[in-house]
Amino acid sequence: MASASFEFDDGGDGERAFLAGSYLSYLVPHATYFNPEVALLPSGSNRKAKFEGVQQRDSLFFDETVDIYLVLRTPRVDEKVLRSYLGRLAVHLEAQVVNAHTTGRDSPPSSETVYRGTVEDPGSAIVLSEELEQINLDGQNEKEETYMHAVWKLSVFLPRPRMRLQAPTVVFSASAGLEQLSIRNSNGPESGYMQSGAPAGLNLLEAFAHDPMLGGIKPQLSAVRVSRVAPVSQSKDPPQLVKAMKSLRLKIYPIVHARVRFARPNATPPSPALIAILEVDFTPFFEYEAMLEKIAASVTDGIVDDLNTQDGMDLPLSCVAHDHLAFLYKLSPKQLDIVSKNPTRDLDITIEVKILVRPEEPDICTPTLKMSWTTSLDFTLPVNPGFGQPMTQPIQRSHRPSQLSISGGVDTQSLISPSITRPDALPSLEAATARPTETNLPDFGITMTFTGPTEPIYAGEEFVWTIFVVNRSRPEQSGNNNNPTKPPPHLSGARKLALHAIPRRRRNDLRVVRPPSSGGGTKRDPLIADAVMDENVVHAMQRSSAIDDTEIICLSADVRIGPLAPDACAVAELRFVALREGVVGVEAVRIVDLATQEHVDVRELPVVVVQSR
Repeated sequence: MASASFEFDDGGDGERAFLAGSYLSYLVPHATYFNPEVALLPSGSNRKAKFEGVQQRDSLFFDETVDIYLVLRTPRVDEKVLRSYLGRLAVHLEAQVVNAHTTGRDSPPSSETVYRGTVEDPGSAIVLSEELEQINLDGQNEKEETYMHAVWKLSVFLPRPRMRLQAPTVVFSASAGLEQLSIRNSNGPESGYMQSGAPAGLNLLEAFAHDPMLGGIKPQLSAVRVSRVAPVSQSKDPPQLVKAMKSLRLKIYPIVHARVRFARPNATPPSPALIAILEVDFTPFFEYEAMLEKIAASVTDGIVDDLNTQDGMDLPLSCVAHDHLAFLYKLSPKQLDIVSKNPTRDLDITIEVKILVRPEEPDICTPTLKMSWTTSLDFTLPVNPGFGQPMTQPIQRSHRPSQLSISGGVDTQSLISPSITRPDALPSLEAATARPTETNLPDFGITMTFTGPTEPIYAGEEFVWTIFVVNRSRPEQSGNNNNPTKPPPHLSGARKLALHAIPRRRRNDLRVVRPPSSGGGTKRDPLIADAVMDENVVHAMQRSSAIDDTEIICLSADVRIGPLAPDACAVAELRFVALREGVVGVEAVRIVDLATQEHVDVRELPVVVVQSR
């Protein structure tokens, strides 16, 4: 059995042999406490097979610090020679978060780079010697090749990108290059002195050397000083790249959302203290147990009092998906006299969560998520805390239906902007669940049920929605005959309704209040109004307009129902044609009472999933 070995030297042949026989790969092991020296001990198989058999993570989480192991496999040489090459290596790692491709759009999916790192000291890598590897070639020849492995570890923090996430994945890509040896000469141009024997530049003022007006002075002006010479940068030879794995793509999910809100206690006398409400939401994108390990809040020159003293709120807390937790803290400044001068403070919040993917032996996998951010506080004393309380109830209208939505929860929402009442960055949990799943029309007196087709829907083919309508209105029972007031038409008898499908609107279709045009100069007559169609505004709207394809077309332009007596029911149909694949739909279905011209928009509609043949 013949033995093949590689001999590297410090010359070009040794570098070429090192580059030709080396290969860079990288992996994310499943075990949290992964030790390559222990896990890759060859037992019954070579170390290469051990590397390939390491169990790896199939998904990652945002706000996680994950360990990436870079493995360089090279033919077996003396360890000193190998470390001399490793010291000249430049190993880089990059991580990008890439969204999934959206059907119906030709543009590439959006991506954002969240990490760029370099191995600080590549010469201090963990070097593992390889045992013999047998290679059979068609049963004729059999030889043995020996390899060595150099292992580096990089800890990569995966922050949340600024872009909108849509089925994101994280892509790791690494590269390694062998830098050239730099041979420096003490008399060379890098030493700062002129080289010996180098020709001097031409003297442009040599013709004035014998001028009697200069009194024997020979002026000197080198042509190098006045001629335009392009700066020559000392370009280094590009490093010779090592063959490497193309990329490593893994799914990534957000596990925890956190936000903080502030409220001022209504106390007498008024106090600058604030109540911080820290809300922690667990998403449905995981199926493991999560341990809320730590919550730390600190205020610069302030005091933080923990108000979570009740039973069951002691950390660590065991949590699962869809859990929603709220923690209360009282924030107050240390010295009141400093508050009057500078009432602004910084609040630092840190949250640590441990995900128990595999909490038992062997190969324990418990990723740790860490969220840290800073927000500003204002400890300014309220001038008149009891005056001007915000109105929390909307305007009530008797015998009038809600024209804004069919949901009963909308009628009890505040008229104040959410950006003022809830000044936080993440969407609230109540906003996601405010709309009920059951659609009812209590004010309108109509109950409707929409049913979609059970068979698959294909692009370009017609499909039907079946609408079941029940008239729940009652004729008004009045025992006082002296009251000449006539009840509303929809409470006195039969109903006549019309159904219209409203297509989805683009966001830029909404008209906004525009400022006056500045194209007419600074001085203008106050008696002259602004132009109805300003060319500057028209140009800006055309530049910012977006072209969006039509998703679905309604073939039922006008559907009439009725007369429909009280407690009577009817069935109607709306026919559509989908023009593209994917999840499509309409904005709403408007129900119009033909007697009173009142209408309600139904937005809880069946989900339409269009497939391709």
